[in-house]
Amino acid sequence: MKKLLSTLFILVLLSVTFFVPQAHATSEQPPVTVVLLRNETINRDYFAAGDTVTVSGTVNGDAYIAGGTVVIDGTINGDLLVAAGTVQLNGPVKNDVRAIAGAIIFSNTVGGNVTLGTGTATVNPEARITGSVLAGAGTLDIYGSVGKGITAGSGNITINNKVGGDVMVAAEMLSFLPKSNVSGDVTYWSENEASVASGVVMAGDLVRHELPKQEEPKVIGKKGMLAGATMFGGFAFAGVIIAGLTLFVLGLILKALLPKFTERSVSLMQKNPWGSFGLGIVTVIMLPILAVTAMITVIGFPIGLFLLMMLSILCLVGHIYAAFFIGKGILTKSKAEVHHAWHLLVGLVVLGIFTLIPILGWLAKGIFVLIGTGAILFEKNSVYRQMRLKHLV
Repeated sequence: MKKLLSTLFILVLLSVTFFVPQAHATSEQPPVTVVLLRNETINRDYFAAGDTVTVSGTVNGDAYIAGGTVVIDGTINGDLLVAAGTVQLNGPVKNDVRAIAGAIIFSNTVGGNVTLGTGTATVNPEARITGSVLAGAGTLDIYGSVGKGITAGSGNITINNKVGGDVMVAAEMLSFLPKSNVSGDVTYWSENEASVASGVVMAGDLVRHELPKQEEPKVIGKKGMLAGATMFGGFAFAGVIIAGLTLFVLGLILKALLPKFTERSVSLMQKNPWGSFGLGIVTVIMLPILAVTAMITVIGFPIGLFLLMMLSILCLVGHIYAAFFIGKGILTKSKAEVHHAWHLLVGLVVLGIFTLIPILGWLAKGIFVLIGTGAILFEKNSVYRQMRLKHLV
């Protein structure tokens, strides 16, 4: 769990530090600051991205925010979906909060559930979460009240307030401080016994499960390793070629069927890469969580499968648009007019090369695909608004 969270956080940081969009390629660009003033009210969904984003006004809809530092001082009367280095929630959120961040601090009321992927998460004593908490974190400190249960995987978890449901966690260390009051059962997986202070109230059982021990890896001879590596390398290279050809054909079909949508999406990747990346990473993190949550029940199982299918399609098309974006950026330097098929081919080759580079190559490819995915969602929202204006939907 820790490695997964670290990877996600590094992805956000690298996107800010190393990814310089072609349309803004200058080292002297000032930081981007976005502010929704205290006297401003947004009566629709709110989208914002920048190095620093501050929301002091009122949003009467959902808020989709990406940034290095995000501060919510105002009121959000909908859901909050945020991807950032640091998030400070000083104002109330009426519905759910879904966040991926390096650090997040809650200091007010959340009217719904909280879903987190973060390095550190702190729920201050004055904060109140009406719903449940689902979190993956390096450190999770809950000093405010939680109306329902807590499900988490973390290095260290500290609880010091009322929890209105069950607590089910996996942690290196689980601590209950004197003000803890748990209405349900506490089930935890850890190598260490939970620390329970005097005065803690638990209505249910306290059950500990030891973490499963890892088996020693089997020793493989040098010849076996060499043969296996050669075979794996051959299959990997063939897989890249086949996947590239498939994406090339699909890209040409997509361009032919949706020429204007494709052009506008690629153009949006150039104009607003930061915002597209933010929306893309929030979507990729949150859709699987929603899908797994839906699949818990028999009725919701088809909905969960549908969400996973939609995520696969989004990432596939995002990959194709990322290739158009990269190829266009490389070939537009040529004075001669270049057919869009060459944009696609060059982009796919570059992404294929990224695939062959360990870690950093995959990271770079992932960033571009996330930008493409976010651009698709932004453009889809724009098309939907235009259709509503024309009373087509």
